[in-house]
Amino acid sequence: PTAATGAPILESETSDIATLPPAGPHRLFVASRRSGITIVNGDTAKIEGTVNAAPAAGFAAAPDNSRFYVSESIWSRINRGTRQDLVSVYDGTTLKLLAEIPLPGRLIASGRVPYFNLSASGHRGYVLNMQPAASVVVVDLKANKLLSEVETPGCGLVFPFRDAGFAALCADGSLANVTLDSRGKGSITHTPVFFNAETDPVFEESLVDRSTGKALFITYTGMVHPATLGATTTIDAPWSLQQAAGLGTATTAPQHKTWRPGGRHPFALHAASGRLFALMHNGKHWTQKQAGSEVWVFDTAGKSLLRRFELPTDGYVVAVSQDARPQLYVVSEEGWFWVIDPETGRIERNIKDLGRTGLITVTGF
Repeated sequence: PTAATGAPILESETSDIATLPPAGPHRLFVASRRSGITIVNGDTAKIEGTVNAAPAAGFAAAPDNSRFYVSESIWSRINRGTRQDLVSVYDGTTLKLLAEIPLPGRLIASGRVPYFNLSASGHRGYVLNMQPAASVVVVDLKANKLLSEVETPGCGLVFPFRDAGFAALCADGSLANVTLDSRGKGSITHTPVFFNAETDPVFEESLVDRSTGKALFITYTGMVHPATLGATTTIDAPWSLQQAAGLGTATTAPQHKTWRPGGRHPFALHAASGRLFALMHNGKHWTQKQAGSEVWVFDTAGKSLLRRFELPTDGYVVAVSQDARPQLYVVSEEGWFWVIDPETGRIERNIKDLGRTGLITVTGF
């Protein structure tokens, strides 16, 4: 208070707009059953911001993090009314909505990476759709407009290769290879059948390096099918996660209990080193949704197990940063978020309640 009046001196308020710091290699994005896409800094285990998103939305970040893209469906009365399918474009620094790109439709299932993905340059977006036939909507993200819709009968999911197009998994156990011209018109070829979709399906969250088209299609029993995606995709001889660890191959026999991959997003690849990280649990066939009690680290070139370590809580999703000193990220079904040293398995940081995570993606992959 002042001597003259006894009234307190109030500070004037100033308004500002918070912005994200420059993107580093340890930025990651997670979507949980809570609303939006949470941006996390792996160096601090702190939340940097949230991108608005409807439930079951898809998400992708531009390679330079300058734009964030959300493929989503909303209704005029929240849970009913007029449905709108769109890709929402957000500024990568201010999180300000920049554009809305209407879509002819979108597959509403859950937020998974192969339901919405980008070309290697980030100039095109690919949105999986079913109405009821399967198709992929191609979006021009430079002009913020719909480019085309490519029908992929009997095939679904999106695994981009370079800027040339994408591959889709087919119900007969093959791949559809879709190459796109400048107008987004697709030309489709098919690979021979390489897995049994009835008895040993491929995980939806199999991995592809968009910049090279190198992919790993991994089955429920842990068979790894390396592929180089393109107009004429080549698929190399498969190898077994269990055999790489010195165990017998997992089978589809109902009572065969052994170590198997599982979880919502059970694999991560460090592209430069070729290290594959897999969430593993001890279970029978068809337990592919069970969270992993351990992380196994494989050398994909040598087809060998490098190390394995136990997790403090069973892991539901896993990701790895793409820099020279990578960080491993694991989230449990209960929402525990762990930052882990991938060389030793040592816990470096954590967040106690990030929420049950469905989608996880990192900068640069």
